[in-house]
Amino acid sequence: MDIQYLLLLQNFRESINGFLNDFFVQMSDLSYGIFIWMLACVMFWAVDKKSGSFLFLNVGLSRFIMQVLKLTFCVYRPWIRCDKIVPVETASGYSFPSGHSVTAAANYGTVIERYRSYKPLCVLMGVMILLTMFSRNYIGVHTPQDVAVGALIGILIVIIGSKIWDWIDKNPKRDYIIPCAGIILTALFLVYISVKSYPMDYAADGTLLVDPNKMMKDGFKDAGRFLGVTVAWFLERRFVKFSLDVPTIQKVTRCCFGALLIILYENAFMPVISGIVSFQWINFALTFFELILFIALYPLCFKKLEERKKAKAKAKA
Repeated sequence: MDIQYLLLLQNFRESINGFLNDFFVQMSDLSYGIFIWMLACVMFWAVDKKSGSFLFLNVGLSRFIMQVLKLTFCVYRPWIRCDKIVPVETASGYSFPSGHSVTAAANYGTVIERYRSYKPLCVLMGVMILLTMFSRNYIGVHTPQDVAVGALIGILIVIIGSKIWDWIDKNPKRDYIIPCAGIILTALFLVYISVKSYPMDYAADGTLLVDPNKMMKDGFKDAGRFLGVTVAWFLERRFVKFSLDVPTIQKVTRCCFGALLIILYENAFMPVISGIVSFQWINFALTFFELILFIALYPLCFKKLEERKKAKAKAKA
């Protein structure tokens, strides 16, 4: 039934000569990768620090859970299950659940939870979740159950995350539990995916249909992000403590330089290093440091620079 649905969408794509392909590819990309972290960073650095923290933690945890499920069930992509499926673009990793749907639900769902009194914004965010889910089916890279379970995971993480946040707010000293949980869960996950067995199915020419080592790559990346989020959040909360009580020009400056930093790290530094060092742990280390950089180190730098500038201005006065 799921394959028939994808074939129906594929026939529609072909009937309109791929007219909507680029639109749905772009809708899909908006919910994953650099855009999500850029949005979280801008919110964290300049708009609403608490909501930004919540967004980081929700996306980090939801993607971590998603990888646990992907590497446990090892469901092949639709075009491997049925050679009649021709996706608009290929995708890495196993199919179930949909990472884009997980991230969209966690990201846009967080905005809904934090700004639920703004009804038009909430409606827009809900539409973005649904569009992301449909886009993954439309371009042929996920089945309906992949996207449905993915969105459910993201929504559940937002609900559970809000409960955890309220619990920490009642006693701020409980915040150490977040990085401790991150360390323990990450260690268990990395051991698990390193020792578990994976399906080893071969094509007619004798080549592996799916190489488990390549599939584990995203697992190491999101494990690094999850641990990085939990540790960096704690470091900033306890030691950096930057403020949003600054002039608008300073907030804009933070975001401009920070956006450039994100682009360079994601599109230049990470690809170069991972290309030179073909080792699974380098993927973990790069994504771990990425979140430490965005949540703790960069805020520490702009906090110190802003304090120094303020001190100089006060001395001149």
